[in-house]
Amino acid sequence: MSRIYDILEQLTDNAPTIVDLPGVHDEIIRSNALLVKKESPCLELVFPPRAWDPADLKIGADCNLTIKHNDLTINLIARLDRVVRDRRLSFTAREPVAPEALRDYFRVAITTPIVVSSIAGSQETTANTWKMTGTTIDLSGSGVLAIFPEKPVENQHVQLVITVPEEDNPIVCLASVIRSYRIRKDRFQVAFHFTNIMPKVRNTIMACCMQEQRRRLRENVHTV
Repeated sequence: MSRIYDILEQLTDNAPTIVDLPGVHDEIIRSNALLVKKESPCLELVFPPRAWDPADLKIGADCNLTIKHNDLTINLIARLDRVVRDRRLSFTAREPVAPEALRDYFRVAITTPIVVSSIAGSQETTANTWKMTGTTIDLSGSGVLAIFPEKPVENQHVQLVITVPEEDNPIVCLASVIRSYRIRKDRFQVAFHFTNIMPKVRNTIMACCMQEQRRRLRENVHTV
């Protein structure tokens, strides 16, 4: 725990933060926020208006915080403790994300086309196959979050084809649907976990994420 205290001591109020809030339906609600320091290991985050609904939050669940500190990015696991008031939530920082684990936790908001399709078994007919086109919300080395017009079959292995920015060929891999959540009529937020992906393909995804993060950091510097 001493490491958490040391990290929180160095952070400053109003540090820009990206948080993956845990939803009651096991979905992830991603939002920007500003850090408010409290007595360690506690902290609070202030959100934009209407970033979340209290009824949609899973209090007591862990989530990932990505905090900007000077030119560094700090990744922490924190427990969502309570709703303080409108636009403000309270958390308890639990542990930093080790560098070797960043592949699983490091996510970057990337909007790009994605196609998901069923994997037909040997006994299935073409009538049982399906395909949907959507748009990614964020991407990581372990999975992707995307928006689709329909709800896919959960707990089923599917094929993903993701158009990667500045890459000639799309990424093709197998994944499983781990959760889906209806956000409004004809729009579903779906999370996929990669189940069969070549190391070269995963490295391409991580390189894309790193490049996108560097681009955003440069834009932030130019606008300050």
